[in-house]
Amino acid sequence: MKSIFYIISAFALLLTGCTDFLDRSPYNDLSGSTVWTSDANANMQLNGVYKLTKNGWAMQGYCYHFTCFGPDGYDYFRNSNIEMATATTRDGIFLSAYVEYYKVINAANDAIANLTDNPNITPELRERMIGEARFLRGFSYFMLWQLYGGVIILDKPTQPTDTYLPRNTADQVRDFVIEDFKDAIERLPLEYGDSENGRITKGAAVAMLGRTYLYDQRWGDAAVELHKLMEEPYKYDLVEDYAKLFDWKYERNTEYIYALSFIAQIGYGTAYDSWYGNRSSFINGESYCLGSHIPFETSTYADGSPIDLSTRPKRSDYQDEVTFGNDLIQWYDDVINSPKGLDKRISVNMILPSATYYGKDSKYFKVYWPYEAHVNDDPQALGVTFNDFATYSWRKFVCVGDEGYWAYQGPTDIPLIRFADVLLMYAEAKNEELAAPDDDIYDAVNRVRKRAGLNELSGLDKMAMRKAIRMERFHEFPGEGHLFFDVRRWRTAHTNDPVFGLNHDVYQFTGEKLFTRSFPEKFYLWPIPEAERDLNPKLDQNEGW
Repeated sequence: MKSIFYIISAFALLLTGCTDFLDRSPYNDLSGSTVWTSDANANMQLNGVYKLTKNGWAMQGYCYHFTCFGPDGYDYFRNSNIEMATATTRDGIFLSAYVEYYKVINAANDAIANLTDNPNITPELRERMIGEARFLRGFSYFMLWQLYGGVIILDKPTQPTDTYLPRNTADQVRDFVIEDFKDAIERLPLEYGDSENGRITKGAAVAMLGRTYLYDQRWGDAAVELHKLMEEPYKYDLVEDYAKLFDWKYERNTEYIYALSFIAQIGYGTAYDSWYGNRSSFINGESYCLGSHIPFETSTYADGSPIDLSTRPKRSDYQDEVTFGNDLIQWYDDVINSPKGLDKRISVNMILPSATYYGKDSKYFKVYWPYEAHVNDDPQALGVTFNDFATYSWRKFVCVGDEGYWAYQGPTDIPLIRFADVLLMYAEAKNEELAAPDDDIYDAVNRVRKRAGLNELSGLDKMAMRKAIRMERFHEFPGEGHLFFDVRRWRTAHTNDPVFGLNHDVYQFTGEKLFTRSFPEKFYLWPIPEAERDLNPKLDQNEGW
């Protein structure tokens, strides 16, 4: 299942350690045209480009970092600079993202240049590999476009001394991204054999082209591209059981359009068992990212009715914490197991109060409050890193029982594009394009709702459907990083909207305030890292920074 990584592990590439991002080549002694002399060598070299996408910011951290910054999660206890708007232009987060995406771009440029018209490589393989490299370059520039706006476009291998350039405009970067994805579509295959599982397909390029159009509000173009993935020759479909999407044993499925593949091996596994894991998981997860109160509190029952939060026990009504906690946990149990049928996804995304988790030593653990009053219970109290606070822990992407692996060796693939995303992006684009929702929009949204155990939508006008689609995205993708970009492109992030804004209080599952997050308008574009402006005075800064 993880075939591409066994190939990569036989040809690990060294990274340079200098401070200028424009000098951070992914190749060392292997660089240059000498390695592009055979199919086997070229394939190994391209695998090195793939490997860069699995490290740090480049793509593995997509779900973790952007969930921390979005409405569905937070990193308040460790690094709240962005969540509380105290970050400066020298914040390491802004620099890390900038550097990591340019690493991939530089490597992809090297691959494209050395593959183009190369007579030593079989033509069919050569064209496919160029498509893969152009997709990876396009994806990286897509991320830079979204985070920073205009950045320097490098379309070929460039010596560091020649890269001290002014920024291209955001529109130029967007157009460059579109051309990369269009080119990749023409070159990439629909699918691969089992021995090359994990490589980028034509469908992934179509999906990213559609996403680019959607983010640019080109509704008609987005709908056309995304609809292609809903018909022949593509065979994508929703996985019937939502929980299996985040279990490494079921990763070869019809819903993953583009996923980062991992194996349980140092250097080739994920860090999510640590980043998202709880203290009762196999490796004693560190809870780097925690879930917001909003996904649970906005979940609905099958008939669309909301959770009645007014009935949740209030701390102020109790004289002692244990009695309050017992009633609170019982309330959650009643809500989660109500015969009205709560949205199935919330219990897959988060380990909710009163729920159990199959953790280390093959034991079951339960979320109680307060934790320390139940350490000797059966099941034992779920351990969390910050046990003085009533926090929501993630369940998705975290191994269970003794399936867990040591830190940074997790085997769980990370989906960056799922078919559910395609359905909801298509519905959004079509709804924005039309005066009122049509049957195609309802069909797309209701396919996603049906899997969640929710009744079908009907009778909505354009504005009501817009809100319904946004809410559906909120409950389908918590913890996956997409919602950070959603609230930015919807221009709701700077508002105090209780769901789609990022200027509001964050609450514990006791209903008590944890902290207040902030999102000033200047945060719609991150700053060009000051360390790069020190090196290149031609880089102007984004407004407000």
